[in-house]
Amino acid sequence: MEIIKLNPEDWGKLKNIRLEALKEEGDAFGSSYTESATHSDEEWQRKLASPKNPTMVVCDEGQAIGMAGAYQEKGANVKHITYVWGVYLRKSYRGKGLGQKLMEALLDEIAKNTGIEKINLNVNTSRLSAIKIYEKLGFKIIGTLHKEMKFKGKYIDEHVMEKFLR
Repeated sequence: MEIIKLNPEDWGKLKNIRLEALKEEGDAFGSSYTESATHSDEEWQRKLASPKNPTMVVCDEGQAIGMAGAYQEKGANVKHITYVWGVYLRKSYRGKGLGQKLMEALLDEIAKNTGIEKINLNVNTSRLSAIKIYEKLGFKIIGTLHKEMKFKGKYIDEHVMEKFLR
């Protein structure tokens, strides 16, 4: 197993694992498989173009089996904040510490940007294993957003979590 930071030329790895995540666990993400499957190759490449917006994947024999990304806010008054998005690990690889290692690699990459002081993320309140990993990594639940998403006619609540770097 290896964890790598994706570059624009790695867009195929991102596309494959992201579409898998959306298909397998659509209730955990704000985007849908249907809308993401229509993105052009250039759109997938653009997602990986900014060094301030890292996307990490964990690979088994060269195939992406998990992902985690982050993006930095652009506005002058909020550019000290990064948001984690798209965290996913294929079910058959869970419970082996890979999710935590993937998040640690993403956090290490985020920390290289010395302008980042705070990391935010939202997580489905039913994703107890993910919440446990985030808490282990120093994130704290600061609130709950009710009916934040609607998936297949069912409302989903999300916890808002934050971690301060500085």
